[in-house]
This record gives sequence, structure tokens and C-alpha cells, in this order.
Amino acid sequence: MIRVFLFLLISITSVLEGSTLEKVSVQLDWKYQFEYAGYIAAKEKGYYRDAGLDVELREYREGTDVVTDVLNRKSNYGIYNSSIVVDNGKIKPIIVMATYLQHSPLVLITRKGIDNPAALVGKTIMVTQNELKHSSLSLLLSHFDITSRNARFVDQTFSIDPFVRGEVDAMSAYRSNQLYFLDKMQIPYEIIDPVEYGFIMNAGNLFTSQKEAIEYPQRTQKFIDATNRGWEYAMQHPGEMIDILIQKYHVPKSSEALAYESKVIQKLMMTDLYTIGETNEELTTRLYKQLIRAGIIREDQQLGHFLFRDIAAASTNSIQLTANEKLYLLQKKKLLMCTDPEWYPFEAIRNGQHIGIAGDVIKIFEQKIGISITLVKTTSWDESLRLAKNRQCDILSLASATPSRLKYMNFSTPYITLPIVMATTMDKPFTGDIATLTHQKLGAVKGYAITEKLKTLYPELEIVEVKTITEGLRKVENGEIYGYIDNLIVISAYIQKEYTGVLKVSSRLDDKVELAIATRNDEPVLGDIFQKLVNQLDDSMMQKIYNRWTSTIEQVAWIDQKVAWKIFAVVLLGILAFMWRYYILKRYNVKLLELSVTDKLTGLYNRQKTDEKLGEEQRKVDRYPDYLCSIMLIDVDYFKSVNDRYGHQTGDTVLRLLAHIFKTALRETDVIGRWGGEEFIVILSHTSSEQASIVAENLRQTVETYPFDLDQPITISVGIGRLKQSQSVHENIAYIDEALYEAKKSGRNRVCTG
Repeated sequence: MIRVFLFLLISITSVLEGSTLEKVSVQLDWKYQFEYAGYIAAKEKGYYRDAGLDVELREYREGTDVVTDVLNRKSNYGIYNSSIVVDNGKIKPIIVMATYLQHSPLVLITRKGIDNPAALVGKTIMVTQNELKHSSLSLLLSHFDITSRNARFVDQTFSIDPFVRGEVDAMSAYRSNQLYFLDKMQIPYEIIDPVEYGFIMNAGNLFTSQKEAIEYPQRTQKFIDATNRGWEYAMQHPGEMIDILIQKYHVPKSSEALAYESKVIQKLMMTDLYTIGETNEELTTRLYKQLIRAGIIREDQQLGHFLFRDIAAASTNSIQLTANEKLYLLQKKKLLMCTDPEWYPFEAIRNGQHIGIAGDVIKIFEQKIGISITLVKTTSWDESLRLAKNRQCDILSLASATPSRLKYMNFSTPYITLPIVMATTMDKPFTGDIATLTHQKLGAVKGYAITEKLKTLYPELEIVEVKTITEGLRKVENGEIYGYIDNLIVISAYIQKEYTGVLKVSSRLDDKVELAIATRNDEPVLGDIFQKLVNQLDDSMMQKIYNRWTSTIEQVAWIDQKVAWKIFAVVLLGILAFMWRYYILKRYNVKLLELSVTDKLTGLYNRQKTDEKLGEEQRKVDRYPDYLCSIMLIDVDYFKSVNDRYGHQTGDTVLRLLAHIFKTALRETDVIGRWGGEEFIVILSHTSSEQASIVAENLRQTVETYPFDLDQPITISVGIGRLKQSQSVHENIAYIDEALYEAKKSGRNRVCTG
């Protein structure tokens, strides 16, 4: 009787516990194997249950489309071997939650003698259609122009038998799987690894849909945390997990084959450089660029926010957005903004940047919504209005509502309200009412709300429309018009800057200008978002912004930055007088024994080896306060046009010559690697960023003057930075990559320091 009672009690408790758990599912992209050991450990050891989750692991079945199932919410989560999914040139909106294999195990196995991609011409290659569309193999084959025109492609059978029987010359394979069986059968083969040619992808990516990430961020984070615990356990107890896979999940592999797979998986996780599940934004961004260059992704496609951590961070902002508003921003990826290019200190465009009071406000808004607000450069306010009307701008940063604008824009409540005044020359008397100036010409900027109001309220006045405030004030100074009408702060700023003792404020109108954010009215959700943002602006915040731009009128943004940079460069070159010392790097054990450390095309270190060296140098920097290590990221300028104009073989020759130049010009102790595609990395130990600047400039000049024997000049852009203490390698590389981006944005063929 007692046993029956205990059984019933346990059963009831289990039912009640199960009813409190949230049911979620994860779709695997293949059959059960050690590649999913972390998920299985999290389920079998109760980590999902501890997180309040009832998880269903769905084994792959023939015909399953993992991405479609997740995007259609048939499954909550899925696993995919790329952090970018492409369909007909468009990026599918997946959100990457975690990455467990930092380098993909996908390679090509080939017959002996086929040891490079060019040798695949005329051969039979067995791959999946997915691998041909968007994988590291597709990038490799595209680069070497291996297509159905010069090679025969057959569908993957997921068996090594066709290769063993000689029916195919090459087949896609995983280092963690097929190599074991080929070695056991003593079948000779070669390996062509995309990593060795600069095409690097991660794998084992856990992902979800945008809606799932937005609607259930806490549940999603719980799943990530529990899965990470599962992987940590699986790595520490591989033997136990192998037994579970065979006995409970009926994996049709021997324990020896699974043990082999577990060792490869552990190496590909690279846990001495990455935390378990860490996502690598930099690697995905480079993959995106490579897919664009290969023509696999359309050039109009934006990457946008693709990491769950960014969505989770955005959800903690003080602005409370609805799920629909969050989804809109995520799908939008970026907002296009038009401004008044000459309305200082409210806003202006200087050296391609949006500055002024509105510029500071927009930066605050950008941080809160978590996506980029991108400036559309115009030369006049009238042009900005025209672009907004044609839907080429999503927002106007500072505008007043008028009947004509309300036809195509919505407006938030005003966040700036100012009096309207008139500027004249010093000899003009004060005017109490401009309606008395019926025989005078008065100027106002074309397209301004003030101009529309003046024409409506004072039809008898002769209003001369000017392109910019600068033109209007110049006409006043030259006597072409009697006065120029605008708001008080703008006119005061320009008088103080350029017209002190020449112009003055000689009339104040009864009306005021009310300035707001204008949003395109065909996407009303955008107006709702910006109204919430405007509601959060408080008086103290606005006062700080006003003080910054109205108290530094003569200092802000009017200096010619090109001149400033030239002066800085001269001073910097005068200061840099130190010689760098030689230092012999300690040998570091190769992380992946099966992977070559050398990029086959250039003979430099490959991405895997440079990752190891970066980790080693970062540990030295963290341990020794006086230790200096600088990094150079190098990009070949306009390299795509070299490939397009001369062909990939010439492009490869250029890369080999550049590698030769780098090895000749740099020290033996400097670590030189191919970072991906046409990008290189140089690790300079015992070198400050100032010393690295000298090295980089010498290298840039050497490349610029090297005889490549092409009609097109070959130059490089270089970003420089020092490894900083208490930051991860990825954080350090990110800010150096920004310096490289600045070098390219500034005209290329130059060096910029982060």
C-alpha cells in the first residue's frame, strides 16, 4: 500500500512539474551524433528542466528544412552550419543565439594528386545543393571559378562509398566524421580546406526567428545558458556522453568513431580562445563581405542585427517598444535620415558627418533603438525634402509640420521651440512689425516652414527664396535684400561667427518655429517609435546639448579637418624616433593538429594560426603591464576590380606578391597572416602603436611603389591599434578594424590608428 502511495505521489509530482515547464523544440540539422552532445547533456542532466524548460530535440529527417521550420515557428530553435542564410541573393532573417564550433569542419576530400582547387577542373565532385549555395566550399569554388561548365557536380549521398569505389574525384566531408572511416579503411586522400585559402566560417550555430527572439527574450536566454552548461558537461565527460548516444539515442556509430568525433569537436570549439557558445560578429561580418564579393548576396542586402545578444541588450533600454515595433526595427536594419546641411548650430553636414543640436539628439535615439540611423548627404534643405517625398529618406531629423509636408510625413511633438527674428545690416532701424516692409525684399530659405508661413501670413511682402542661410545673410550684407528671416539661435550663431559688427537682429516676429522629428507616413509604426523617443527627452538633457553647441560656436566643426590631420601627421612623425627591439616569440602548440597552419595561396599563416598567436599575445599583455603588442589589419584597395578586370589567377598572383613584400619588409619575429580574402594581419610584438605607425607607413609606401605590371595601381589601407589589457581579442580586433574602415572611408591608400 505504501509503495502504491509513493508511486502515485511521484507521478502526481511529475505531472505538476511538467505542467509548469515551458515547452520548446530545437530542430537538429543532422542525425544524432557527438556534434549535439551539449544539447543532449543539457536534457539528460536536467539543465533545461532547471531553467524551466521542457525541451524536445528533433532529429533531422529527409526533406527537413531547418531554417524554414524555425522561421515559420514550427520549431523554436534550430542548428545551422552558417551564421548567414541566403536564398536567391537575399539574407534570411535568422538570429544567431550561440556558436559552438568556431571553425567549420567542412572540407573537400579528393583523390591523391588533386591537392589544390584549380585541379578540380574536369573532375566529378559530390556535394549538397546547400553547400554549393552558401558555404565556405561555395566561396572556395567560386573564387577558383569551378562551376558546372568545367566540372561535374553530383548530389551528396552522405556515404563515403562513391569515393572509395572511384565514382567521384572529390566529396564534401566533415573532419569529425568521414576522415575517421577513410583512415580506418586505409584509403589514400588529399584534403582541400577552405580555411587554408582564406574562406573561414563557423558552424554549429544555434539560431531562432526574429519574432521568437523579440517575444520571448528571457526564455531564449535561459535556453542558451542551459545549453552552454550542457556543452561544458559534455566536454568534461566525453565517455559518458558517448555511452548515452549509443545506448539511449541509438547512434549507429562505434564508441571509437564517436571518441574520434569528440576530439575533433573539442578542438573546433577552441575553448582557450572563445568561451563556450561565444558568437563572433567580426567573422560573420567578413563572411558577409565575401558573399557580397562572390555575388552570392545581392548588394542591396544589409546584414543588420543578427546576434541575439544585441536584441537582448536593446530590450533593456529605457524605451519600451512593443513587439511589433521591435520587429519593425529588426527587419528595417537601418534608417535613412535627411537633414538640413547648413543650419548651424541646430544641424549641419561637416566632413560628411551630421553635427549640431539635432545631431546629438539623433545619437541618443540611435543608442536607444539599437539600429543605425544613416545620414543621406544632401546639398540643400530643398533636396532633403524632395528625397523624403520620394521615400528615399525615412526621417527628417528636424522639421516643422506644414500642410504640404503632412501629405507624405508624420510629425512627432516638437522638441525644439524658438522665436523667429530678422537680421539686417547695422544701419537699419528696429522693426516692430515686418508687415510694414512692403517695399523691401526679405529672404528665407526655400522649403523652410518659416518661408511657407511668411507667404501665408504676409502675402503682400516680397519673399526671396535662398538656398541656404549663408546665401541669405550674404545677400543682406551685399544689400541685395533688406533682411533675412530665420530662428533666433541660428541667426545669432552666424552673426557671432562671421558677421559681428556687420549684421544685427532688428526684428522679432510674433510667431515661433516648432521643430520635430518627421517620419515617412507610409510606415506609421516609425512615427510611434520616434514619438516615444521624443517623450523621453527631458529639459536637463536638452539644456546640456544647447550649452555644448551655443557656447562653442567658433570652435565646433568649422576647422578644416584635412588641415588638422596634416598638422597632426607632421607632429606625430616628428615625435616618433624610437627603434623597435627584436623579440623571439615562444613557440605555441598548434591548436588543430589536422589543420595546416599555412595559407596555401600566400604561404603566410592561416586564420587558425593567427587566432592562436593573437591569444598568446593577449595573455602576455594581460600578464605583464609593460608589455606592448600592436596589430596591423591590411586591406588591398579595390581588389575586386583586379579580379573582375584581370581574372582570379592574376588576383591570386597579386596576393602572393603582397605576401612576399610583407615577409621581406617586416621582421622575422613579426607574425604575418592572411586574415581572409584580400585582408592580412600583422602582429608586432614589443611594439607601441606609434612605432607600428612607422612600420605601416613604410609598408604602404613599399606596396605603392612596387612594380606589379598592371595598368591598375595596387595599394593598401592599414588600420593600427595596440592590444589593450582586460579586453578580449575580439574587442581589440573590433576597434582596430574600425581604424581600417576609417582608412578606407578616408580615401584608401593610407594608415589610420585606432
